[in-house]
Amino acid sequence: MGNENVWVLERVKLYELMKTHPDWSLRHYGRELGHDLQWVRRWSTRIRSAATITLDTFRSRSRAPHHPPKRIPEEAKALVGELRQVLSERFHRRAGAKTILYGLQQYQKLHTPAFTLPKALSTITQILHELGWITPRCSVTGEPLVLPELMEEWEMDFGEIYLGEEGVLEFFVVVDRGSSRLVYLEGGPGYNAETALEAVVRLFETCGLPKRLRFDRDVRLWGAWTRDSYPSPLVRFLRVLGVEDIICPPHRPDKEPVVERCIGTLKHEWLARFAPTALGEALDVLAQFPLYYNNERPHQGKACANQPPAVAFPVVPTLPSLPQQVDPDEWLQSAHGRIYRRWVNSSGTIQIDRHTYSIGSAYAKQQVLVHLDAKQHMFLVSLNGQRLKQLTIQGLYRAPMDFAVYLTQIRSEARTVEAHHRLWWGQTGRLD
Repeated sequence: MGNENVWVLERVKLYELMKTHPDWSLRHYGRELGHDLQWVRRWSTRIRSAATITLDTFRSRSRAPHHPPKRIPEEAKALVGELRQVLSERFHRRAGAKTILYGLQQYQKLHTPAFTLPKALSTITQILHELGWITPRCSVTGEPLVLPELMEEWEMDFGEIYLGEEGVLEFFVVVDRGSSRLVYLEGGPGYNAETALEAVVRLFETCGLPKRLRFDRDVRLWGAWTRDSYPSPLVRFLRVLGVEDIICPPHRPDKEPVVERCIGTLKHEWLARFAPTALGEALDVLAQFPLYYNNERPHQGKACANQPPAVAFPVVPTLPSLPQQVDPDEWLQSAHGRIYRRWVNSSGTIQIDRHTYSIGSAYAKQQVLVHLDAKQHMFLVSLNGQRLKQLTIQGLYRAPMDFAVYLTQIRSEARTVEAHHRLWWGQTGRLD
């Protein structure tokens, strides 16, 4: 109340100055009273517009609405909820505020409601929120990135830039998740399933084997013949070498933020600076980037503390090299117990990866469950809980072999996947 008395006194002083010095400007009044121009303009207008000057003229006015908004009747809310359900079933889609408003207009033509119907889209949306038909969007909160040990986990991805008439430069990038160090970089006119596998082999030959390798669902890396969770040639290759594969879910670049940031730097800070127009020129510029990224450019992530990665981590551990001999069927252990759903086609067969298995024409057009038993090297096929068949897994090697021989075999498998992708794209127009 004391503050209000002080404010009233200041406004009375303004009124007295206006009577004593009617020729003064508003700025002059403000300087005399120590108030800004906006305050003087607002209260001088209020004083001049008053028919009679009383004490109430100088008092503050409440900002509360003089006419509170009308409350929505419960009957109207119930009608909106009913229309939401009825119109959604009628139009085979979720009825929004505009569709419900149309329904309310039609209802008003056929009935004479004893309550007021909402007319604003915002009011209908508010009712849908209150009734629970629309749930508020959950705010996405980022989780702090837990950094692994140095050179334990790598992130890999592809990026590309257009060179005009020269076509496209596509580059293969691998970054250490724990230190943000650029581990490997190469480029070319484009990659497919086979050449992507060869790039990973060159990565391991140059830098050694990490414990984990993280990548997204690029069809060249993750995709197999049947385009489901059955391991692709690259995934089987990693598991044979003892490298854990971490496949990120679709549309989640935040799951591999380090390599995404590196690709952004490469495209928008480095390649954009030189703007290469030929493939040879672009490859020369690309070869200079690792030195710049690791030794010169300060990295602002928490791993490097605003220092270049090579300065923050001057010493990196030596990683295991590629083995001389491998067990090409070792990947089965990681897939033990997996269940794959398959539809039996009209000829009584199902397809798993690039191999066809006979189930029987009696089960045509039915969905069966295929359990992978890694210990027996078998597929156990069941229908409605009943065991139908035991099928020997095709495509296994069943004996250790030299790494060079295995690499030739797995490259051949990747080549067949690429050919199948091209055939699928030709038939459907999409490559997924």
